[in-house]
Amino acid sequence: MPVSYQIQVIQVDREDWLADLSSAVENELQSIGMHLTVAVDVTEGDLDPLVPSVAVVLVGPATRGSKELQEVISEAIRVGRVVIPVLEDLTNFHEVVPAPVAHANGFEWSGDEPERRLARVLLEELGIEDRDRRVFISHKRADGLGAAEQLHDKLTHHRFVPFIDRFDVPPGDDVQAHIADALEAYAFLLLLETPEAHSSKWVFDEVDYALSHQMGLRILQWPGNPRPIPGSDDMPRIALSAADMTTDAHGYDILTPTALDRVIDEVEKAHAHGLVRRRRMLVRSVEDAARIAGATCIPLRDWSLDVKFPTLRSIVGVTPRTPASEDLQRVDQARTTIDPDAGAMLVHTARNLRDNTRTHLEWIIHGRDLRLIPDNAIGAVW
Repeated sequence: MPVSYQIQVIQVDREDWLADLSSAVENELQSIGMHLTVAVDVTEGDLDPLVPSVAVVLVGPATRGSKELQEVISEAIRVGRVVIPVLEDLTNFHEVVPAPVAHANGFEWSGDEPERRLARVLLEELGIEDRDRRVFISHKRADGLGAAEQLHDKLTHHRFVPFIDRFDVPPGDDVQAHIADALEAYAFLLLLETPEAHSSKWVFDEVDYALSHQMGLRILQWPGNPRPIPGSDDMPRIALSAADMTTDAHGYDILTPTALDRVIDEVEKAHAHGLVRRRRMLVRSVEDAARIAGATCIPLRDWSLDVKFPTLRSIVGVTPRTPASEDLQRVDQARTTIDPDAGAMLVHTARNLRDNTRTHLEWIIHGRDLRLIPDNAIGAVW
């Protein structure tokens, strides 16, 4: 049975936007392969208070003057629902947005396929797609530094947290250990396949780690079919042409504005798909191990399972990155809501937790029936 979610649409004169958004949500779920696993109801009707939900206000000419809509918005805020105002031009925000939602950050319905971008924002808010958007940028400094810094800046403006070693490794820190930690924590790698990238041991190690750990991966291929990193031949690529390139003030290759926008769009799509695939793989691994041991499994929201044996019950959550306190809190709260006497587990992909991370997580867990399990050990749990 699919896990249910709701998107509350509040509008009075944006029926066309509503239709486009409904189609975009359906298409996005199909695209990431979640159309049979979750059911997302895009509705103007009454909501089930027990079903996770988010609200959007599709702002049109008549929105601000509608007392009825203001009451609906106020009620959504009162019950704790996130409400996102959507309008054509954010420069006119305070002139057109109803007062109850004037405090909220808005979404601009403009440019190419705004309905698709909005659908992703809403699915992230519901926890179906990953709202923690992190990208590890792998590159060789000799010919990739300019583009890496350009992508770092652009990704930051699109709600990503990008990593490049030039900015993110503190002076004096162990570079190799820091990069290994970042790969565990970011779970998505963008490789700049420049002419010299294949000669970098660092780049090879980063790509090899991503491939061996089934991380999300996209390769940005420079013009001229540069030599690939060993093992990456069959991986999907975003191919650049000579017309997509220019140079910066230091002589480094960088992308033209049009090419940069295209790459960001591809990265957004690949990140959503890659992280969903990784979470699905983890949930399926837990489910397979539990069923082999004789349990029944009920899917829960937030990528969790209710695992039941005749005399044992566990709420199991997963994380595709290094486990964090928020992950433990999410699983513990789900357990408390469903059955306070059940056990709880968080299955994670980190192969090696550094001592300070492990100590911190054990301090949080102390006194709770809550276990941290690496995904390669889940078969031995039951």
